[in-house]
Amino acid sequence: MVLTQEERTAQRKLIGTLNMRNAMWFEPDVGFCIWRDQRDSQAWGAGIPELSAHFDTLAIPYVVRPEVQAVGKRQKAGLTLVVRWEELPSLTRWAPSFQKQIDNAHAEMDAAASGS
Repeated sequence: MVLTQEERTAQRKLIGTLNMRNAMWFEPDVGFCIWRDQRDSQAWGAGIPELSAHFDTLAIPYVVRPEVQAVGKRQKAGLTLVVRWEELPSLTRWAPSFQKQIDNAHAEMDAAASGS
């Protein structure tokens, strides 16, 4: 596959974001989530507007939802970028090593559901 310069840049930013593992989680009924503080998004790496642009470039379907997270002892408003479970193959196309985290999340959720 021959990538454009824009796709290469977006892929590098995506992989860098996934490797940071800050404020990321899986929700059983939703999928993979990345949260960023609205005011301090640059302190966490790429903010949601920048991540959205990279996801658009790579044709990774997502939704953005407003969300409040507990950060330390404070509540902070932010945005969460969500990639639904069924759309995760479009993400792993660009970051194949992320499949291991997806598999681990599935295993943890399966274990929790079975009461293990």
